[in-house]
Amino acid sequence: MRFSASLNAVVLIGAANAIPTHSTAGFDQVLASGTEEHSARVSNAGPTVDYQQMNPFDVTPQPDSHERHSHKICWPKGVLPHQDFVDWTLFKANGANLGGWLEKEKTHDPIWWNSLGDAAAATSDEWSLCEALGDACGSILEERYESFLNKSTIDALASVGVNTLRIPTTYTPWVVYPETKLYRGNQLHYLREITTYAIENYGMHIIIGLHSLPGGVNNLDIGEGFMHDAWFYNETLLEYSWQAIDSMLHFIQESGHMNAFTIAPINEASDDLSNFGSSAGLSDNATNWVIKYMDGVLERVEAVDKRIPVMLQDNFKGASFWAPLFDSSHNLVIDSHVYYFAAAGTYSKYVSYAICGQASYLAEETKFPVFIGEWSLQVMYNNSLDYRKTMFDTQRYAWQKYVSGGTFWTAVSYSTSAVDGEGTQRDYWSYVDLINAGVITTATNSSYC
Repeated sequence: MRFSASLNAVVLIGAANAIPTHSTAGFDQVLASGTEEHSARVSNAGPTVDYQQMNPFDVTPQPDSHERHSHKICWPKGVLPHQDFVDWTLFKANGANLGGWLEKEKTHDPIWWNSLGDAAAATSDEWSLCEALGDACGSILEERYESFLNKSTIDALASVGVNTLRIPTTYTPWVVYPETKLYRGNQLHYLREITTYAIENYGMHIIIGLHSLPGGVNNLDIGEGFMHDAWFYNETLLEYSWQAIDSMLHFIQESGHMNAFTIAPINEASDDLSNFGSSAGLSDNATNWVIKYMDGVLERVEAVDKRIPVMLQDNFKGASFWAPLFDSSHNLVIDSHVYYFAAAGTYSKYVSYAICGQASYLAEETKFPVFIGEWSLQVMYNNSLDYRKTMFDTQRYAWQKYVSGGTFWTAVSYSTSAVDGEGTQRDYWSYVDLINAGVITTATNSSYC
C-alpha cells in the first residue's frame, strides 16, 4: 500500500519460455468447480481485521518515555544446509524488498521516469508508460533494470544482517499474455543474477512475488495499471495466472537452490478501490475468487515439492480471516503489510508504543505463521530524521519477537515527494540510504520495546 499523487487523483475520481508441463487433471477440476464451493468456504472465514483501526489509523498520542532498549538478535541464515527448507514457524526474516526494480513504480523512481520525455512523464503506471514509449519501452526498461540496483546493493544489505529478499515482479516474465501492454523481456536474467548472488554469497532467502496478475487485481499501478481489475471472475485470466506459477516453479527448480525460495502469488488484491487498505476493500465474491486461485496455486506448488512455502498476502483482512479457509497441512504463510504513513494521529514520536502493541496482536494468529511483508518509517505527521532509528529498531525488533520477521519497503527508493515534517520520502523508504545515514545498523539499540 504505497500511495502517490497519481493514486490520490484516481481515488478522488472514483509463460515464460517452455512452461513445464505435467498432468492438469486436478487443476481442471479446481477451475471447473464454480463459485458454489468457494462461496461455502468464505462463510468459514475468521474475523476480519479493520486495518483502519488496527494498523492503527487512529492512534491516541502518548508521550515518549525516552527510554530505549538494546536487543541482541541472532538472525538465522535464509538458506539451510543439506538442502533443508526454511520452516516459517521458526524462521525470523530480517529483510528488504527489491521493490520498483522489475515492476516499475513512479513513486520510487520519479527522476528517471520524468526524464523519458513529456509523454512518458505524464503517465502514472508502467502500462501507460510503455504505451507512451512505444517500441523504445523495452530497451529503456532493460537499461533501468541494470542500473536501478546491482550486486553492490546486495552487499550493502548483507552488511547489516539482511537474510531475506522479497522481490516483486509483474506477471509478464512468467507468462505470455497477448493483451498486455507491460514489457516482457530479460527480467528473469536479472532476477537469476541477483538471486544467485544473494543466495550463494550471503545465504539469503528469496521471496518471489507476483505483484500483478493479468487483467489487474486492485485498480492500482502495482496491480497492472490504474483502473484495471478484470482479473476477478475471468476464467481465462485465472488460467494465465496459474501458468505464471508453473513458470515460477520452473525458475526455482532450475536455480540449483530450490530450498532458498518462497512463492508469493498475489499482492493487495481489492475489487473496491474506495475501500482499498481496509478489510472492506475485498468483497466476499472477490474473496471467493482469491480462494479459488490459491487452491490452484497450492496444488501446483505441492505437485512439485510440498516443502516450498507459499505466502498469501492478507489483502488487509488479517491473518485470522484467512486461517480457517485453508487446511493446516499446507505450507502456508500469511503476509500482512503494516504502514503508519496513512494513519490518522500517527506522529513520529508517538507511534513506537503502538508498534509493540500491534505486533503482539498480529501474533495471536497461530495456525499459520505471520510475516510482515511490507513496512516503512514514514508516519503521517511530524516525520523526524532523528527519530528514524527508534522507528526502525522498534519495528525490526517487534516483527521478529512476535511474528516471523519482515521485509522493509524498499531497498532502493529515489522518491522526491515531500513528507510532513523533515526530509522527503526517500529518507524514510530507502533502505540503502538509511544504512548510509547510520539509521540502520547491525545493532538493535534504540528500540522502544
